[in-house]
Amino acid sequence: MFAFIEGIQKPPLGDRKSYMPIPEAQLVDDVASYIAKPEFFSTVQAAWKLQRCFYVQYSELAAKLETDLTAVLSRLEAAKNNLELVRKFMDNPGEELQSLMQIAQGVFRWVTIPPVERVTLQVGTSLQMEFDLPEAEEFIKKDITGLVKQRVQHEHDIDYLQDQVNTVEMNLAVLYKHGVAK
Repeated sequence: MFAFIEGIQKPPLGDRKSYMPIPEAQLVDDVASYIAKPEFFSTVQAAWKLQRCFYVQYSELAAKLETDLTAVLSRLEAAKNNLELVRKFMDNPGEELQSLMQIAQGVFRWVTIPPVERVTLQVGTSLQMEFDLPEAEEFIKKDITGLVKQRVQHEHDIDYLQDQVNTVEMNLAVLYKHGVAK
């Protein structure tokens, strides 16, 4: 039923490394030359504070990406359920269907659905449109395709962000070790 999902390709990145504007962390390999930069006044503490700021920035971005990914995944599951229901309506034209519906949090009830020729779908945050069943199927497929692309982009950005966090953590450790050694 959802075989078309397998054919969805990840959108090209071009010359970028992530879909979101995530600044790339640079590994501090030579601490002495790094802290010798004018902005650090030759102090390890100033360099460490800058790396700590990067770490906080990456953490906030990671929280936002995780929240966005959770929203995309829940919308994707809802779209899959909608497509499944539309296909049931299309496969059984003119027949009543039995379905289990959630009427409140944790409360479900069996309902009888009369024959359906048109369905109303949520198109935007506050916009609903009525579709014939084949049009609804195509609309939902396009929505699923877009959501899968968003999911792949978010997953890629989360992986890339984790690499940046690891780099900053290594920088913090190297700077701390250098500061303790002095």
